Amino acid sequence: MFSKYLDPKNDLAFKKIFGQERHKRIPIAFLNAVFNLKGKNKIVNLEFLSTIQPPEIEARKMSIVDVLVKDMQGSKYIIEMQVVKIEGFEKRAQYYAAKTYCSHFNVGHPYLDLKRVVFLAITSFVQFPEKKAYKSDHYLMDTKTYEHDLKDFHFTFVELPKFNKKIEELSSLEDKWFYFLKHAEESNDIDTIFSENREINEAYSILERTKWSEREFQEYEQIAMAVADERAMLAAAKNEGLQEGRQEGRQEGRQEGLQEGRQEGLQEGRRKGIQENQKIMALKLLKKGMSVKDIAELTNLTLDEVERLKTSAQKLEVK
Repeated sequence: MFSKYLDPKNDLAFKKIFGQERHKRIPIAFLNAVFNLKGKNKIVNLEFLSTIQPPEIEARKMSIVDVLVKDMQGSKYIIEMQVVKIEGFEKRAQYYAAKTYCSHFNVGHPYLDLKRVVFLAITSFVQFPEKKAYKSDHYLMDTKTYEHDLKDFHFTFVELPKFNKKIEELSSLEDKWFYFLKHAEESNDIDTIFSENREINEAYSILERTKWSEREFQEYEQIAMAVADERAMLAAAKNEGLQEGRQEGRQEGRQEGLQEGRQEGLQEGRRKGIQENQKIMALKLLKKGMSVKDIAELTNLTLDEVERLKTSAQKLEVK
């Protein structure tokens, strides 16, 4: 039996909920709840900014985020939903934040014009295994006094696998939002529990399967299949790397060689497997007619890499 609701963690669904002007009150309510913003700090309105930030210099990377908004004080909020675990995600978060911080800042402007950037990452995997809490906030602080003098960067990670509260344990609006993100597609009547909250109720309404057009639903399924394929490919690459490492270690016959072989084999197998599988997935999605921008977001390839794959595929078709 199909669930009444689709998965809000799906890239398309997530952007329909949090990235549309007509549903602006949803990200406003969500951010106020997650960061406990009240009084003069409470967000009352948001401006949606382009999620594609072209590089200032041609050779640098173009950054693409899920949702980018600015409040009335000029603070920018990046909301990123990451379903598949990738190496260096925490570094990518810092890169995106730094890129956003500097965007539209021209030479000659006073540095006081630079505005705060808040990066909110929601993950479907465990990002920090050593941390027990599902939510962690990261600031720049003085290592001796712990004073928060450099206030323009703020990173929050929400690891959904660690969020294990049951419905009866949801004590805050923030809890309810995280429960919605993790469990929305699993039940047909869960919306009745949150019916008193206008924004969460609206988010459920957006996810109703019957309200999606055939074309939207096809794109939703393509993204879901691409994610499933990428997870399987990453697992295969990891296993292949581990096997290569074990074999190399056995051949050397020493414990030191075994450990080194495992590590090197795992890393090399992952790297090569991920690169190859990203390209295979991109080619599949190109054949299905998905846009270069969306493919770049799903596969973590650059727009230039996807364009080159598209050109190569077209040349082969001509032959």
